[in-house]
Amino acid sequence: MQNRSCKPSPFATNLPARYSVGMGRLRICQIITELRPAGAERAVYELSTRLDRGLFDAHVVALRGGEVAGWLQRAGVSVTVLGVRGKWDMGKFFQLAALLRQGGFDLVHTHLFHADLAGRPAARRAGVPHLVHTEHIAEMRFRPWQFAWARLSDRWCDKIICCSAGVRDHHARKSRLDRSRYTVIYNGIDVPAYARNQDRRAQLRRDWQIPPGQAVLAWVARLDRQKNVELFLSALAQLRRGRQDFRVVMAGEGRQRPRVEAFLARGDNARWVRLLGYTQDVPGVLSAADLFVLPSRWEGLPLVAAEAMAAGLAVVGTRVPGLAEAVDDGRTGILVESENLDQLVGAVARLLDDAPLRDALGRAGLRRVNDMFSIQANVQAHQQLYLETVNR
Repeated sequence: MQNRSCKPSPFATNLPARYSVGMGRLRICQIITELRPAGAERAVYELSTRLDRGLFDAHVVALRGGEVAGWLQRAGVSVTVLGVRGKWDMGKFFQLAALLRQGGFDLVHTHLFHADLAGRPAARRAGVPHLVHTEHIAEMRFRPWQFAWARLSDRWCDKIICCSAGVRDHHARKSRLDRSRYTVIYNGIDVPAYARNQDRRAQLRRDWQIPPGQAVLAWVARLDRQKNVELFLSALAQLRRGRQDFRVVMAGEGRQRPRVEAFLARGDNARWVRLLGYTQDVPGVLSAADLFVLPSRWEGLPLVAAEAMAAGLAVVGTRVPGLAEAVDDGRTGILVESENLDQLVGAVARLLDDAPLRDALGRAGLRRVNDMFSIQANVQAHQQLYLETVNR
């Protein structure tokens, strides 16, 4: 992530003039569960650093810390890490309420369940007049208490923001809240930052010792159950039995790293599959790749799928909420059913065999991400929502 300047953002130029007259800067506090480098945390970073500082005074509070806290501070955003030790750390709840009261915030914006669980009652106790909450994922695990909480505390929330229509539909169905309580603001990325860099592509492929004529298949995601790393590895093994014309690069960390390492230890897998671990050079990895694969079990709206399309890559993904909105099946990539190994292998093989099709899907993906998933549109929509909520 790149640090942002402190000058006012150009993204608010279409806002009604009445919002910036006589109101002063609105104090916005975003509360999130933790600040490790993942999707929701990156969304908080981008939004906090890009809000128009002539209109908004942005603060971030995290229940637990992480590397993103330093990025925010270096970008000039005020950050407080509470250091919550567990679910029943009630002292931190009262500390959060006191912090919100002392901050004189006009609006609190909560992200992820535990931050919302603490943030809604703390904001109410502190007398903060407005609160919005973002749902970042269509949660497929058994978590009925999360939807019960949304329903029971709905009176404390002005609006529920969803990062995709699929997340909205899923959450409304599970929580039984009226759809009027929701608004959809797609996740956004800095599209030009992910444009393919031919020099970086050539350098990395040399570093990775990619032979001429070999296609590079990229994985950029956490190594965990949600992303279905085990299905990905099974697909690689099946593909490799019939062909030798591709290499694989995996960027990411997570609980299932031992599974990946065990795969690499078998046969000659370490020769054609490279595990990078965590990297901030996602644009470089995508520039060096020819195809992107994300076989997730569930999603919200994965930033990395948009980043891959911004790099001109065709995407093979699963037909789950959010991911199925990011990838236009047959136009910017190929969607397969979740958990279907044969479909995943077939889709990857088809694109490995057809470079012109890969390129055509990649070009269409770049157009789609410019139209739908720019960070400028995301920030402007949030600013509009904040101002309308406080002005109501």
